Amino acid sequence: MAPTSTNPRTRHFRSIHVYAVLLVLATWTTYLYYRSPTMSSSSSLEQASDEASKLNLQKGDHFQGAATPEFTDMIHLQDLPAEYVPEIGKHRKEGRLVIVGDVHGMRDSLQKLLHKLKFDKHHDHLVLAGDMISKGPDSPGVVDLAMKYGATGVRGNHEDRVLGAYAAMTAEHLEMPSVPDPNEKADKAQDELEELSYSHGDYKDRALVRALGKERMEWLKKCPVILRVGDCGSMGKVVVVHAGLAPGVALEKQDATMVMNMRTIGKDGVPSEGREGVNWQEV
Repeated sequence: MAPTSTNPRTRHFRSIHVYAVLLVLATWTTYLYYRSPTMSSSSSLEQASDEASKLNLQKGDHFQGAATPEFTDMIHLQDLPAEYVPEIGKHRKEGRLVIVGDVHGMRDSLQKLLHKLKFDKHHDHLVLAGDMISKGPDSPGVVDLAMKYGATGVRGNHEDRVLGAYAAMTAEHLEMPSVPDPNEKADKAQDELEELSYSHGDYKDRALVRALGKERMEWLKKCPVILRVGDCGSMGKVVVVHAGLAPGVALEKQDATMVMNMRTIGKDGVPSEGREGVNWQEV
């Protein structure tokens, strides 16, 4: 039996009909994909923001703007070896964990403090919680003392900027100069850089790198930004940092710069090095 013929006008009409249906489906799908989820997502974000504000900044997600997943040329997080973590219980072994912050080049004062504590390097362990160097008269002596006692250091903002200067000088294959840059005044007494500046042309930073030398600089470079001590009985889980931690953000995701510099949580819920706002530990 021969096939039934189809009117050309009918075939043309059916083609137009199919294309029209496909066009409607494509348009509707695009609308649903771009319009509806966006409206729902935007509404959810606004609602989450309102809830975070009502909870007085206590929701961890509110601080994700202070989180960063990548760190380069520094140790972000390090665990204190178990042998240095103080034991708890009736039959605990002898030994203490002594944590000291902001020595700032005051070697003699640190030595007197350890003497007062009857520090015994064979049983006790020393942790220096950042800003070991700068300002004081004997930064090299502080690092020497730390190395002598087998101490663990934490990177503070002063170590960070001097290590930045060290990295820049090393990359440029420069000797560690004891004289100012030609563009700097040899007799300048004031450090003009802000705490968070990463412009490494400052004479004082480079002079300190020169005074410390390669061995001490390499020791400082191995100091982590965050030192996780572990469980310390009634104290709970102990973490040592120089400045602070963004509430609700995992240690692995903390912004290293803020950890070394933060003081407060601002009105916008973002950690800040400024003094305006709420102390971060209160949040």
